[in-house]
Amino acid sequence: MDGTMSSSRLDAGIEPPAEKVGHQFAVHGWLTGTTTLEGCTVRIAGSPAGLSLAPDQGADRATLRWTARPSTPVPPGRQAVELVGPNLRTLAVGYVDVGGEDEPLGLLELDHPLPEATVEGDVLPVRGWALLDGCAPSAVDLLVDGAARARARIRIPRADVAEALPDFPDAGTSGFEATVPLDLPPGTEHRLSVRVRIRNHLTGEWTSPARFCTVRVPDRDAEDESLAAELSGRSRALLDRVAGPADPRHVLVFAHSLRLGGGQLWLQELLTGLVRQHGWTATVISPMDGPLRQDCMDLGVPVHLTSPYAVDTVPGYEGQVAELALLARSTGAGVALVNTLSAFPGADAAARAGLPVAWAVHESFPLSTFAYEHWQPSGVNPTVRARWERLLGTTEHLLFVADSTREMFARYAAPQRTRTVRYGTPMVRFGGHTSDRAKREARRALGLPEDGLIVLNVGIMEPRKGQVGLIAAMDRVRWARPDVLLTVVGHHPSEYSLATSDLVAAKGLEHWVNLVELQRDPVPWFRAADLFVNSSDIESLPRSILEAVCCGLPVVASDVFGAREVITDGHSGWLFEPNDVDALTVALLRALETPAERRREMAAEAYQALAGWLDPAGYVTEYSGVLAELSKGEGKP
Repeated sequence: MDGTMSSSRLDAGIEPPAEKVGHQFAVHGWLTGTTTLEGCTVRIAGSPAGLSLAPDQGADRATLRWTARPSTPVPPGRQAVELVGPNLRTLAVGYVDVGGEDEPLGLLELDHPLPEATVEGDVLPVRGWALLDGCAPSAVDLLVDGAARARARIRIPRADVAEALPDFPDAGTSGFEATVPLDLPPGTEHRLSVRVRIRNHLTGEWTSPARFCTVRVPDRDAEDESLAAELSGRSRALLDRVAGPADPRHVLVFAHSLRLGGGQLWLQELLTGLVRQHGWTATVISPMDGPLRQDCMDLGVPVHLTSPYAVDTVPGYEGQVAELALLARSTGAGVALVNTLSAFPGADAAARAGLPVAWAVHESFPLSTFAYEHWQPSGVNPTVRARWERLLGTTEHLLFVADSTREMFARYAAPQRTRTVRYGTPMVRFGGHTSDRAKREARRALGLPEDGLIVLNVGIMEPRKGQVGLIAAMDRVRWARPDVLLTVVGHHPSEYSLATSDLVAAKGLEHWVNLVELQRDPVPWFRAADLFVNSSDIESLPRSILEAVCCGLPVVASDVFGAREVITDGHSGWLFEPNDVDALTVALLRALETPAERRREMAAEAYQALAGWLDPAGYVTEYSGVLAELSKGEGKP
């Protein structure tokens, strides 16, 4: 019999399934020469399995029948089943074929929503992990009743799954997540189904069974509405007692953070230009401290640190806004600048203090999605949320960095209140070119190989930047282009960064992937590279793309918002659908298979198309003009 082995006392056999099996299955066998399974073990794919007597022992009393089941899911492929006796001798070996007959094997677990759970809010957070034939999916789509298909963020670190499934190399980055906006009226309740469709380039796609949950959309509370009106009235009465001259060249800035980040660095560059080139005085208010506070102080800009913006309760919100409004009035500023969506309490405070407001919106999120991702789990109080939406409609100027982001917010504000002001970068000084000599010098200084082709990614490592998916794509690209080195600049102590390091080690990619710590000055890395790739799944106008273009690098970018406004696929770069490892892989191969001379021509075309506004002096001048008009009362729509 197949898989049979005998000894002087024991005889045994394994009866492997005739057909392919899933990740969880049962294997049957028999054993003679003993009346007990004591001391016997079964190993499936090298791991201990659960062993028990079969319920039906049959008529032959001399034969002991047994059943074994794997303790954890078994990876795809031909896997060994080994029966070991009390003396640690192998008694029998058989094989099972793990895999789908007509469709791939899906392993999936939804952490949220739980079955038949009730979820509060106007978005549905969906989180979980998935493997398809043992591999992390190339793409995950969420199919929710009453909502458009949502592409999930993929390759999220899952240390718990890696621990539970040690035989699956991709388990540690098998997570996915998305916040699905729901167009449901306030004060209503709806039962919805959720399905997850996963795809992998090797095996096809698989759709999960439906999971049902109930979504309850909160309405504004009448008592909260009354309290908000009362407290707002009190703060205005207090403000009437505070008077003082306003300086029309003094701008009060409400920031969301002084840590390092794209929006924060943008603001710092803007402040530097306003103060040094345009003669503005500035004061900064921020709820979060960081390295940029020292930059402000070096610029002569005082910084007031406040507590995190309170948006979860009406009393907390009104109390903080009243305090900020009194502070705004006391600074003597003549105009306010609010940076990012999350700083909307600053817009409210400035308006109450009588200051005209210019509000720079960088985020390309629906408000419901942004509110959940930024303030979960407490969220934004419905009455405060309504105030937020009204502020978008009444603020004198909403300023965006991309037309597509401005169009997203068109429902909140009249067209005359909105404007696109694209920012530039100091790297414009390189004129869209890096000489061969400068490239060689940069590589020597950074310890990079002088030959070979270097693909660069710059950005703090976090899920929305998509670096794990980029590394997964590189794992496939290297077989076609073994001369390519992917250099990812932005590593820092975080779960996501550690997951990227683990993935590189697990895949044996040390010769093809170089992980570099976050750099305050990434210029040398741009100068050393041959190709730039932006793998983010959400960006308004990626600063790093502009920097790459200024250094003469051809660009591969995810097709998101402002990226498609600065890169034309096939002409000045290559675009791909975000959160899709297959699409990213194809885009990289398209770029790498393009002759070097043509890549240089495409990079030059990108620079020529953008050169008219890449100088940061341009957007600083435009902002200065907007603020000056508002402070004189000339810029109010």
